[in-house]
Amino acid sequence: MKLNSISKLALASVVFSTVAFGGVIADDHIKAAVAHKDRPADDVTRDQFRKPAEVLEFIGIAPGMKVVDVNSGAGYYTEILARAVGMEGTVIAHNGPVYWDFVKNSIGERYEGRLGNVRNIYTGSENVAAAEGTVDVAMAVLSYHDYFFKHKARKGDENIPEILASIRKVLKDDGVFVVVDHVAPAGSGTEAGNTLHRIDPELVKEQVLAAGFKLVETSDILANSEDPHTISPFAEGIRGKTDRFIFKFMKK
Repeated sequence: MKLNSISKLALASVVFSTVAFGGVIADDHIKAAVAHKDRPADDVTRDQFRKPAEVLEFIGIAPGMKVVDVNSGAGYYTEILARAVGMEGTVIAHNGPVYWDFVKNSIGERYEGRLGNVRNIYTGSENVAAAEGTVDVAMAVLSYHDYFFKHKARKGDENIPEILASIRKVLKDDGVFVVVDHVAPAGSGTEAGNTLHRIDPELVKEQVLAAGFKLVETSDILANSEDPHTISPFAEGIRGKTDRFIFKFMKK
């Protein structure tokens, strides 16, 4: 479903011409960010499966925005976002304890001496830390399921309502929270996040709606009807090609 109420998020002070990406229209600032010559080669090879231009156009990323990349990991999306929002914008590269454990020794090469509009945030918590009501977009890409992943860096079960409340708090009144993740079988519950590295879309919807959000739009940009939903996203033959849902939420 598509609501006119979300269109204002995509407005910028400058009118941008557009270019078609597989049926989705991507603004020039997004196209340029994806095509930037300084992007790491490994990132570029993943574009064909992750479709970043189409995803960011769906979200409505525009120059000057403040965006939180929730559990940004090694920074694939952070880098694209940094160039898409421009130096008048800001990207907060958030990482919780588990993601931080994986990337803490390697992300320096991504950010040192480059991407000057990126702020790396690690507080030892999954909660998102930023000034209240200042963020245009928070996006959790392929990371929501990891709230339920059991790992040595996690002290216990995460408080999902508290995490979502922290995201809601930092968003502007018309801000957007976007979740992109691998589809798990219906009714598979939170354990799928630990065993399959996937999440039931209905569970995500239930939790986010309960946290004071409303679902305003969905997308099938990353859908794959041939994915059985029962194997790891890292399995041979499905890696990079999983069936992924995209939910766009706003505050109620």
